[in-house]
Order: sequence, then C-alpha cells, then structure tokens
Amino acid sequence: MGKMFKPLCIANKTDMAVNNRNQLMPCCYIDTPHYLEDSTLKKLVESSDISKHKSLEDIINSKEWVELYRVIHEASDTQDLKKVPWPCVDSCSKEQRREEWLKK
Repeated sequence: MGKMFKPLCIANKTDMAVNNRNQLMPCCYIDTPHYLEDSTLKKLVESSDISKHKSLEDIINSKEWVELYRVIHEASDTQDLKKVPWPCVDSCSKEQRREEWLKK
C-alpha cells in the first residue's frame, strides 16, 4: 500500500500553534529548524509574527496563509503533492494500512 497525504490541519485533527518566537504556525509538527528551512514555510512563519498584526485572523487571511491552505486542500483532494511544502508532506503522509489500523 502506498502513502496518502492526509493533512491534519484541514481535517481538524490538530490545532494551530504559537511557537516560542511568538509566531503563529499552522501546526506544531513543522516547528523544527530542519522543516523551517523550507522556503515556503520560512516566508509563512516570517509573516506570522503575532506582535506585528492586529489579530490572528489578519495572519491567517494573509496571502501566505491563504496560498498554503489552497495548495494543501488541492493536494488533499488530488494527491498531487508537487506544490506542497515537503515538511507538510513528511508530517502528514502516512501509509494507508497504518491509518486503517489506527481507526480501529
């Protein structure tokens, strides 16, 4: 069985997170130095400093966040992962058999 991309952030299986640098993150799984080397996530996080915005809603409505969620939704439906940041793919791709086992 192959892997399936099942993004936890859009399946309401995980919550957004705030890291110790006061940045809003789509989830806690990507807050590692290695994952944050990804250029898309780096731009997203740099634009997500809570102290530089009036509200969290301003952050999640920013072009970086809107584009990330658009790409993730599309990839979730099509399983075409070319545009998805690799940390998201790495964090949210699981073997189908394991997923089925966890449902029981």
